[in-house]
Amino acid sequence: MLIACTFLFKNPINSQNLIQNPSFESYTNPLNCYGGFDNYNATPVYHVVDSWFTLNSSDYFNGTCPNSTFFSPQQNVFGNQNPKIGIAYPGFILFAANYETKEYIYQHLSSPLQAGKTYCLSFYVSRADRITHAIHSIGAYFSNNMQSAASLGYVNAVPQILNQNGFITDTTNWVQIQGCFTANGGEQYITIGNFNSNANTDTLFVDSNDPHPSAYKYAYYYFDDITLIDQTTVGLKDMNYNLGVMNVYPNPAKDVLNIETNFQTKENLTIKITDVIGRENLVSDYNEQLDIFYLEKGIYFVSILHGSKTLGVRKIVKE
Repeated sequence: MLIACTFLFKNPINSQNLIQNPSFESYTNPLNCYGGFDNYNATPVYHVVDSWFTLNSSDYFNGTCPNSTFFSPQQNVFGNQNPKIGIAYPGFILFAANYETKEYIYQHLSSPLQAGKTYCLSFYVSRADRITHAIHSIGAYFSNNMQSAASLGYVNAVPQILNQNGFITDTTNWVQIQGCFTANGGEQYITIGNFNSNANTDTLFVDSNDPHPSAYKYAYYYFDDITLIDQTTVGLKDMNYNLGVMNVYPNPAKDVLNIETNFQTKENLTIKITDVIGRENLVSDYNEQLDIFYLEKGIYFVSILHGSKTLGVRKIVKE
């Protein structure tokens, strides 16, 4: 039997976003509305976007720039898209058929990642609507040293977080990319982009009603709302706590989730589902079957609690 549940969508309570300037709202005036992360119209040239930097000249779109200028979010050189949060976001080339160069954004984390800890990352992308191609190989790479694209034109690395949504073609909505990984220790840079050569990048021709004449056969995406969470701060560990057996299936799941336990008592138990950055998506009384059709695709954690005591947690994938 499916049960009625309480749906909660709120920010993590006991967690901290390890990404600085996560929605690109903090910047230095005056902006150059025909430029990118740096103001080349100023003398001397100065950096614009706080905490974030670019490889191969990524772009910065900000709502304070008038419409019809190159880098206004609502009407820009590559189309239009409202920011997911605030008034700003970056955009950059992830594939260009006629040359190998790809663009990236990166930042130096405020503190290095710790060995053995699990970290979960979430960010959102949207394809520019004046661009003709889509890709799926969009990811994030965590490294001990700052990366370079100088020799190859792209960063040749294996990202810890990689898009699992297939080709991202949506030009209207923001699509979430998320995942978790265990740090080796010492990683202090995050770099976001496409880490494959052109030969190893699968592309999909999606055309455009108004293709940009000088950006044909490009894959260009906007990015926003980036969150990195130390999983231990939100109490999400995939273990039994030695209090009994807890099985959750099917996994991956689509619409219905089944829960089996051998806990001595099933009275006064609570089920909680949280996403990878600790936001609660569901809290309900214990039941052996849950309706999860409303959840977006991605990774979630299913917890069973007795009062404030966690009896078990399982990681699931929602398809």
